[in-house]
Amino acid sequence: MKNNKSVLYIVIALTFIIVAVFLWLLINGKETRTSSEKSEESISVLHCKAKGIEDAFFASTTANTIENEIKITFRGDKIDKIFYDYNGVYRSSEVAKEDETKLHARYNLYMGENKIEQDSLSPSYSITNSKLHITLYADNYGMINSVTSVFFFIDSDRIGDYGKSSIDELKSFYEKKSFKCEINE
Repeated sequence: MKNNKSVLYIVIALTFIIVAVFLWLLINGKETRTSSEKSEESISVLHCKAKGIEDAFFASTTANTIENEIKITFRGDKIDKIFYDYNGVYRSSEVAKEDETKLHARYNLYMGENKIEQDSLSPSYSITNSKLHITLYADNYGMINSVTSVFFFIDSDRIGDYGKSSIDELKSFYEKKSFKCEINE
């Protein structure tokens, strides 16, 4: 029995030593922190909306109402990202689905005919009840060219000027195209 008690005391002592070493390492261990540098550049957003513009790429004769939105983020004084939203309201979900099929096919054909990857602008199509929502996204201004400019209401002969424009100049540019715009800084 003394052997069993001795073994028990040794196991208990070793357990305490292991726990003590573990706690000591846990408490006295070094901590490594990582963080990213905070950008000093300001970020501003130009947000423009317009009801059914006639020369829009995504146009419909079956929608009750259409709202086009353009959002442009600026990092410092340069264009960073550009977003386009189409919001169509239809008399029924069936009509919205039919229009989604037509507009989706039109986009795919247009991009294919111009040898541009269809997913390059991350198109998204969604239908909720009788509403169709389409989004396109250019994660840098370099994605805007004579083919993709049409989605963002940019005249192909103005692409270079557009890319160099200030947020106020682009606000004026879109307001001349019947958009209502606001700048958020």
